[in-house]
Amino acid sequence: MGSWDTVRQMQPQLKRQSVVLRLWKRRSRPIVTLPVLALLFSGTITASPALAVRSLTEQLHTPPQESRRQQRDVADQFLRMGKEQLLLGEMTAAITALQEAANAYHYLGDFVGMGEAFEQLVKAHSTLGQFDAAERVVRQQLAIAHSNQNFSDQVLALNNLGTIRLQSGDLEAAHEAFQSALTVSEEIASDSGIGLSLSNLGLIAAAQGQINDARKYYEVAASYRARARDYAGQANTDSNLGDAYLASGQITEAIGAYRLSLSLAREVSDPYLQLRALDGLIAIYRDRNEPAELSNYINERIALTVQTGDDWQRLLTLRTLGEIHQQQGDLLAAQNAFNLALDLAQLLDRKQVQAELTNRLLWLSSELDD
Repeated sequence: MGSWDTVRQMQPQLKRQSVVLRLWKRRSRPIVTLPVLALLFSGTITASPALAVRSLTEQLHTPPQESRRQQRDVADQFLRMGKEQLLLGEMTAAITALQEAANAYHYLGDFVGMGEAFEQLVKAHSTLGQFDAAERVVRQQLAIAHSNQNFSDQVLALNNLGTIRLQSGDLEAAHEAFQSALTVSEEIASDSGIGLSLSNLGLIAAAQGQINDARKYYEVAASYRARARDYAGQANTDSNLGDAYLASGQITEAIGAYRLSLSLAREVSDPYLQLRALDGLIAIYRDRNEPAELSNYINERIALTVQTGDDWQRLLTLRTLGEIHQQQGDLLAAQNAFNLALDLAQLLDRKQVQAELTNRLLWLSSELDD
């Protein structure tokens, strides 16, 4: 299916879920105060899993009389450790643990476990901008899927390959990979695969400035993901759909899409999907200058930020708070928020963000001195 015409033919088969599904009652809350900023900044989590990795490696190479069950437990521990380090932003440590997990699952002949380890390895390498390393992992994943005639894993690997190429800026190669994934998904009648592939094709259209086509891809993708009961995937696609509506000036539709995404993300207890949807809603209510709604959503973002313990999310939350305070004319509160955000940017070695925050603080300093 190489054109939008084929996608459009799918539309009559599906009924779009209402974007007002399971909305919640909202209360007005006060904008966050400085003690909350301190809470956001405190408790930075750092972890060094080297000793744990060494211990698990020793357990993996157990004597022959030890059970395969014990070896599988060790492989699972490596995978859990890698995921935890990934969430903490410790990418190098995550890669070490996840590679051990992949090796352990390969030794056990567990291709499902190995595929999951590969999925996480791709995320870690991509986050570090190591796209060549990420692509090598995906090529391994794809080769194993072909060898085992595992079409579902082929779909995932092709979508991973497309994502890597999209992140590296090669839109044509990304489109080719996503299109191949869609073709395989249609051949095996996989609703979840079709939904994922269409959602990714929507990203390509959006990156090319074809917002109307992106919206159409997302709408059909969301329906397939709902039918597959892939609620986490649907939440992600609905946030993308909210972005497309927002870019085309359809504010009411954008609010509905973000709220549906947030509701689904809550159901699957995924804080990062919730943060994604909240950012869309915060942007809308900041622009509309509706403080009650804005306060509601910004306080929810703060709670989720503390829950994740993620320094990058702390930085984003503090920067957003600084922008809101500046917009409302509270320059001192804005300065405090930006200073805390700058400390985190330096800790995380985010040079571009450091430069942006430094410029903001220089401007605020000059305004406060007047």
